[in-house]
Amino acid sequence: MPSGLLVRSVVSISVLVVTACVSGPRALSRDQLEALSTRQLSGDFDEVFDATWLSLEHEGLRVSEADRVAGTLRARREDGTGYDVSVTAAERTQRVRLVPVPDRATWVLDGDDGETARWDAIELHTTALLAAWRELPEWEHLAEKNLVTVPGLSARLPETWEKLEPSVSRRVLTAQRSRTQRRGLNPTWRFEVKRRTPRDDHRPFLLETAGAALFAGSRLTWPDDTRLVFAGHVAQGRVRLGDGEIARPVAYAVWVGASGAFTVRIAAICGPPADTETACAAEWRALLERLVARGVAPP
Repeated sequence: MPSGLLVRSVVSISVLVVTACVSGPRALSRDQLEALSTRQLSGDFDEVFDATWLSLEHEGLRVSEADRVAGTLRARREDGTGYDVSVTAAERTQRVRLVPVPDRATWVLDGDDGETARWDAIELHTTALLAAWRELPEWEHLAEKNLVTVPGLSARLPETWEKLEPSVSRRVLTAQRSRTQRRGLNPTWRFEVKRRTPRDDHRPFLLETAGAALFAGSRLTWPDDTRLVFAGHVAQGRVRLGDGEIARPVAYAVWVGASGAFTVRIAAICGPPADTETACAAEWRALLERLVARGVAPP
């Protein structure tokens, strides 16, 4: 056999052997699994951590433990398989490692159900979230229709309310009944669009709204024994908010809708229903009846 043909035959046989080893079940050490499961993603740590968490849930896993300080997540499927995840800084990027568990003698990497396809799906969804978060939507006010809108949602403001103030970023709008009131309680709604996060505590958002309604700034505190209970998109009730040694009674409501990448929130702080001067239950009901929301799920 000519020497050139012999060399090509040896190379071909080597490729076949390597391919057979790669495509079938393989015995892999933990170091090899860690190396294969590691992806480099551009973005701030908090964003990459949250995007990874949301992507794991998107792929059917449940995150039962999360330590943001350590950068770790524990994610499992119903059958007990899943990942021990770590997110660590690597120069200008974040290193995401999804080590599959439980340990087994051999691993299948290729194919639709192989580990590589699963890692790639999580990476693809994480990258899409990070890209979407680089340009958050902004609120628009359609004055002729008295509507405030972001993509996928529109809400009609009460016709008699006098004040609408956007934040500098236009991702928060504050609507108030009176333009000139400077004391007491000015019924206030706050609209916000933000990047989606895996677990949201909406009480700080309500407190910000209450601070504007009660002219209290950031002095208010939420009682520890009062939590939000959602029925669909809405949680509402009455609460006494701490303001130093004073407790300020208010009625609150919050509507929350989450899409794949974003969360929209509408908070309301008004007086108790019996206080006809500051109550806004009728306006809130009208808002919900006319609210148009597409592609958003309850929290």
